[in-house]
Amino acid sequence: MVNNTSTTTFNLSSYQNIFNENDTSDRCRIVLDNIHPEIKTFFENFCHEHNLLTANRFLRDYSVTLQTTYSDSKNPKFAEQKKTSNTGRKYHVSLNEKIGEQEVNLLTLELNGVDQKLYISIDSNFFPIWYLMRIDKLMPAIQQSPEDLLIYFQTEWFKKERVSRTVFKSVFTDFKKQRKRPFYHFGMEFPLYGKISKEELEKDLLKTWELSGLIREKLIEEKELDNQGNQFLDLFANDPSRQDSIQLLDHSYSLIYGEAENYKPKARRQAFSIYDQDQLITKGYIVYFEIDQTISPNQVLCVAIEGHQHMYSNVRDLVLKDEVQWWIKKSFTTHHLDNIEVTRKAMELLNEHGIETEGSSYYLGTYSNKTKSFNKEISIIKKELVTASLLFAFVSEKLELPDTNPATSSNNEDEGETGETPDSKYISNFSFKGIYETIANSQFAFSIDIIRDFHLNLTALDDKHFVILNGISGTGKTQLCRLYANAVYGLDYESENPYLTIIPVRPDWMDATALFGYYSSFEKKYVMTEFLQVLISAHKEREKPHFIVLDEMNLARVEYYLSDYLSAVESRKEILLHIREDVMDIPQKISIPPNVYVLGTINVDETTHSLSDKVLDRAFVMTLSDVDFDHYWSTLDQSLKSKVSNEYNILCDIHNDLKSFDLHFGYRTMNEMIQKLVRNKELDEEFNLDSMSALDRVISEKMLPKLRGDERITDLLSTLKTKFQGHFGEESQSYGHILRMEKELERYGATQFWR
Repeated sequence: MVNNTSTTTFNLSSYQNIFNENDTSDRCRIVLDNIHPEIKTFFENFCHEHNLLTANRFLRDYSVTLQTTYSDSKNPKFAEQKKTSNTGRKYHVSLNEKIGEQEVNLLTLELNGVDQKLYISIDSNFFPIWYLMRIDKLMPAIQQSPEDLLIYFQTEWFKKERVSRTVFKSVFTDFKKQRKRPFYHFGMEFPLYGKISKEELEKDLLKTWELSGLIREKLIEEKELDNQGNQFLDLFANDPSRQDSIQLLDHSYSLIYGEAENYKPKARRQAFSIYDQDQLITKGYIVYFEIDQTISPNQVLCVAIEGHQHMYSNVRDLVLKDEVQWWIKKSFTTHHLDNIEVTRKAMELLNEHGIETEGSSYYLGTYSNKTKSFNKEISIIKKELVTASLLFAFVSEKLELPDTNPATSSNNEDEGETGETPDSKYISNFSFKGIYETIANSQFAFSIDIIRDFHLNLTALDDKHFVILNGISGTGKTQLCRLYANAVYGLDYESENPYLTIIPVRPDWMDATALFGYYSSFEKKYVMTEFLQVLISAHKEREKPHFIVLDEMNLARVEYYLSDYLSAVESRKEILLHIREDVMDIPQKISIPPNVYVLGTINVDETTHSLSDKVLDRAFVMTLSDVDFDHYWSTLDQSLKSKVSNEYNILCDIHNDLKSFDLHFGYRTMNEMIQKLVRNKELDEEFNLDSMSALDRVISEKMLPKLRGDERITDLLSTLKTKFQGHFGEESQSYGHILRMEKELERYGATQFWR
């Protein structure tokens, strides 16, 4: 035990012995009782003596984590998993500065028992470093800093790795390409043994403060820009406008905004909808990125429509000057159109809609950093952003508007504005942490157990990836597949992913030609399929995972149409496609590359086929039947919930009754019932149904049609009859259906909703 708060030296060897303690609980307690008060007090005194603590500066330390871990280790629920924790094998205290809602590290003193080092450094996460490297401000600061200043990166929580100045740029670039986000540290290191006097340690702190001055200056500048950039985004995200009219190609539409909401870390989005009378034409999002982790390390404003980003502007540049004109350069990268002509047409349409252009750029307004405002109303600029994006979607044939030729292509890639190649956005990463965070921050409710199981099932085998999702209809099986595939590429749920293909299975699929195509003697050509297209693409881009979802795959006999795939995956042999010498665009044979991930969804009812052992032996089978309506309810707007909260509670109560008999329903059914109940209340009072009558109708139409069974559901029918009588009365549709089914059950021993 160490207890020398009054001494003039620190016994570093004793600290290392504490960090070596095997028991996590004891280790955390000893660090809290001994190292924390000594080092925290010393560091705080140092900051006071050298006038480093100002109004916006404060200290952070490791004590909260230590205390939490200690408490958890005493809790039987967490004790086992905490036994092997490394928490408590280090201690640190730091001086930070608050800038707006952001903070920047100015100096850190760390005792690291894993590295067995004492570090004094400035610490930064990856994104400020990325931005400073992008604008070429960090490397000059590094080169001008004294050679004594060491540089580290940290990909593991307790391990720092030295990097020399000569290779820093290439190491950073490699991390950026791989979508890795390490912490960086600039400072000095000392061995964690022997003793060190307070005077000596104070000198080392001062020396590090001086050595790192240029780096600290750049990090503070970046954080100040970060704060200004977020204030810029707030102008748009906090704009109270919710409804406007918009003119497109001589047609007038209603423009309806939703509320800006958090949908993943460091990003908010605001839905907008375009209506022609009561008909929804299209829906999009204005996305406010504090950090776009795939493309930009700083603030970005994006407008996405139909799964494509049609406007993408790095707004950090707008806060670099006192006053600046906001011009956005637009480029198109479609595959089947003349992109020069598309750009010309787009700029022409912008002019016709009152938006100024010059070359391939368009002007939205002039921003003043002094007043934090534009030269025109934010609501007008937002509408122009939406207008421009809708016109871009139109000219690139991503959106059909009235009185126009139908769009025919669906294979274009997203249009970019960042100067990077289109495929640069699509970088895969199977890091479970990133995948889990992306899915967990979506609007869907999947537990970590389901996400982890799905991830392991897909990735456990290096050369075979086949997962089947079973469960009642509407539990999100297809959504989970899409969420996961998009998360691998760092995309949100609505984004178009060129490496994800969803193929609805047809009941008439009788053999492998449904997946692999065939040569038609009548048409004199090979008939291509989506499945085969993905395989060919996967062979050309073997570094990129390709996901195929076979939706409702047991509508046909799986072992019939999937036999060639199952055999090829197991044997690693090629599949013969044709023997024609005149077919040049399709290979004669093809194998299943290891970057193909096949996902199947199945429902089990009288319209589907059971799966044979041949199929089950080659797949992981997961069941998704549990639903979390509390999460679903929490995602709805408060105004909507206030209208139907009583009806929702009744539906949940009935759902629980049905669940006991495995006759419950999923998210899709609940959502459609809620939407109908809301729409009923929005009708004029003279036309709408009262709440209970509307609920009675929706239960009869969406819940009861799936109700069937034998004498085992006798108690369920009795319970439902009592509840329907109480809620709706004996003249209600729901009560009448249950009464009839009870009589049928008593007479025939089985019953169903359908007569």
